[in-house]
Amino acid sequence: MSHQAPTESLFGSSRIDYEKELNEGQLAAVREGDGPCVVLAGAGSGKTRTIVYRVAWLIEHGVSPDAILLLTFTNKAASEMMGRIGSLLGSALPFGSGGVWGGTFHSIANRILRAFADRLGFTSSFTILDDEDSRDLMKACMRELGFTSADKDKRFPSPAVVRDLVSYATNAMKPLEDAVAKKHPKFEPLLPDLKRIAEAYDLKKRNSNAMDFDDLLSRLFKLLANDVSARERIAGRWQYVLVDEYQDTNPLQASLVRLMVGTQRNLLVVGDDAQSIYSFRAADVRNILDFPKQYPDAKMFKLLVNYRSVPEILDLANDVISRNVDQFRKELVSVKKPFQKPAVVPCPSAFQEADFVVGKIRDLLEEGVKPEAIAVLFRATHHSQTVEFELMKRGIPYDYRGGVKFFDRAHVKDALSFLRIKNNFNDEAAWLRILTIQPGVGEVMAAKMLMLFRAAGSLASAVLSPVEATLGARAAKGWVELRPLLEKTVELEKPMDIIRAVTKSSYVDYLENEYPNWRERLEDIEQLAVFAEEYESTSELLADITLDSGVVEKPANRGRQRRDAADKVVLSTIHQAKGLEWEAVFVIHLTNSGFPNRKAVMEEGGIEEERRLFYVAVTRSKKYLHLSYPATAGRDMFTLEQPSLFLEEANPKMLDLSLVEGRLGFGGKSSEDDGDGFFEEDAISVSESVPEDPFAEMKSKVKKIKRSYLRDV
Repeated sequence: MSHQAPTESLFGSSRIDYEKELNEGQLAAVREGDGPCVVLAGAGSGKTRTIVYRVAWLIEHGVSPDAILLLTFTNKAASEMMGRIGSLLGSALPFGSGGVWGGTFHSIANRILRAFADRLGFTSSFTILDDEDSRDLMKACMRELGFTSADKDKRFPSPAVVRDLVSYATNAMKPLEDAVAKKHPKFEPLLPDLKRIAEAYDLKKRNSNAMDFDDLLSRLFKLLANDVSARERIAGRWQYVLVDEYQDTNPLQASLVRLMVGTQRNLLVVGDDAQSIYSFRAADVRNILDFPKQYPDAKMFKLLVNYRSVPEILDLANDVISRNVDQFRKELVSVKKPFQKPAVVPCPSAFQEADFVVGKIRDLLEEGVKPEAIAVLFRATHHSQTVEFELMKRGIPYDYRGGVKFFDRAHVKDALSFLRIKNNFNDEAAWLRILTIQPGVGEVMAAKMLMLFRAAGSLASAVLSPVEATLGARAAKGWVELRPLLEKTVELEKPMDIIRAVTKSSYVDYLENEYPNWRERLEDIEQLAVFAEEYESTSELLADITLDSGVVEKPANRGRQRRDAADKVVLSTIHQAKGLEWEAVFVIHLTNSGFPNRKAVMEEGGIEEERRLFYVAVTRSKKYLHLSYPATAGRDMFTLEQPSLFLEEANPKMLDLSLVEGRLGFGGKSSEDDGDGFFEEDAISVSESVPEDPFAEMKSKVKKIKRSYLRDV
C-alpha cells in the first residue's frame, strides 16, 4: 500500500502558495505524487520547478528531509535543486533530522558504499579513480599481460578503448562480447584477451582498495541485489525517491532505482521520452517507456505548457516527434505570442551555408540580440568547421561546447602534420607528432629517426632511403607502416589530396585502436579534406589555419574580439545543448547523409533516436530558428546532398520555405543581390501555394545550378 502524504502542513499553514506558483499539470504532480509516478515533462515545461516544489510539499507536510532521496545526473542540477528547496522553505526547514539526500547517482552511491564497503571486500577509505586514473590502471594491466601495440603484429586497442568497452558493458548490464560487437566488431577475435584484461583490471582495483565511477554503481547494485539485510536498511530509510531525467538512465541505473525504493513504493520519475538521446552511453529509452509496465498502478502526469518557445517552433517540434512510433503521445502548448515560422535555408555548399549563418548572426547582433543568446547546433563535430572558420574571419568570438575547437583537435593536427612536412621538411614538431604515433616508436627513437631523415636532405630522399636497416625491429615495423603515406605526401601536390590519403592509410587503424570515438574523428579529417578543396597551396592553407592574415580581418577587429571575449556566440553539438536554451538557434548541415547520422540509422531504434535529437535541437530556441543544409558537398559541387529526412517529412505548413520555393540565394541573399550572376539564368520561381514536396523543384534544378556555379567560379 502506498504511503499517503499528510494533508496538514508541518507548519500549521503552508508557507508556499502552490496554486499560484504552479500550473495545473505541475500542481497535480506535486500534490498527488505518492506511489509509483511518471511525470512526462516536455521541453521547457518547468521540470525542475516541479521537482523542487514536490520536495518542498513533502517537507511542509511532515516528511523528514532525510527520508527523501533525490537523484540527478549532474552536480550542477543537484546543487540548483537543493538551493531552490532551501530558498522556498527558508528558516522553517527542519534541520534536526538531517538534510535531503540529493545528488548524482555516483555521489549517493559513494555515501552508501562508505558505510557498507566491508561487505564487498573493501574498506570505508576506498579510493575513487577518476577517468585518467582508470586509464592508467588499465594501461598497467595491459602492460603486465603483454598486450601493447608494440608487441603485436597489428595494433592492440589502447587502454582508453578497452576501458570504454568495459564501461559500456557494465552500464548496459551486458557481457563484454555484446559491447565489442556493438562498438568495435573488428576486435571480436581479441575477446579472450580483452576478458583477461578486464579481469586483471578488476583484481587490481580490489587489491588497491579502489573503485572507478562504474564500480560505484555496479557494486552498490550487487550489494542491494545480494544482501537482503543491507537492502532493507538502505531502501528502508527513504519514504520518497525522486529521479530527474529518467529517460537518460541506463539499465544499471534503472535497476538501482528499483532496488532503492522502499516497501511504500513512493517513486516519482521525471523525464521526457522525446528527449532520450544518449544510447551511445548505454542510456535506454525503454526505462521510461516501460515504467507503466513495471508498475501497473503507476500514475502519469504530463507537463505540456512550454514557457520557452514561440508557438511556431512548438508546432514544428510537435509535428516532427509525432512520427515516432515508440513514445508517449503529447503536444506542447506555448504561452508566448506568435512570431515567425522556422526558416529552411538551402545553400549551394557548406561554405555558403557558413556565410549565411554568420551573416545572419551579425544581423541579430546589430538588432541587439546578445552573442551568448545565439547558438549554432550540429549533429557531429566536423559539421561546425566551416562556421568556425567564417566566425574567425569576421572577428566574431565564439565558445565551442562539446569538445575542442576543430583545428585544435589531436587527429586534425595529426593530418595537418603531413602537410607541414610537405611544406617544410625541417618541421621537427610535425615529424615528432607523426613518428610517435607509429607502433614501436617512442620519443627517443623518433629523435634518432629525425636525425637520419635530416641527413637525407629532403622528404623524397628520406622516403627512398633504407632507414629501417638502422632501426630496431619494432621501430622498423612502424617505419614500414608509415612509409606508404609519406610516399603519397611526396607524390601529391594539392593539400586536399594529401589529407584524403591520410583517411585511406594505416592511420585509420591507429584511430580505431586509440580512440573510442574513432569514427567521429575520421569524419573530422574527411571534413578537413573538403575544407582544403578551397586551396591549391599548402602554405596558404596552413597560414590561414594558424590564424595568420587570411583568417582575422583587421587589427581593429582583433582588439574588439579581445574586449568582448566574455560575450560569445555558442557553437555546440546537439547532445551538449540538451537542457539549454537560446534566443536564436541555427541547426546546420541538415543533409540526409549528415543528420540523421548514417551509422545510427542502421541500429535498432536508431532513426527514432535521431528524430528525438532533431526534436531537442528545435526546442532549444526561444524565438528565431533557422534550419540550413548544403545542397552539395565540396567546392566543385560534385556530390549532390539531399535535405534531411526530418525536413522532408515535416508538414510544409510548419516551415518558412520561401528560400526553398524561391531562389537559392548565395549566402542567404537573393540572386539580385549577388552581383555575379550566380543564379541569374536558373533562379527558381516562387510558388503561391506550398507544393506536396517543397524540395522537389530545387532537386530537379540543382544540376543546372551546378553548371552555372562552375561557370562563374
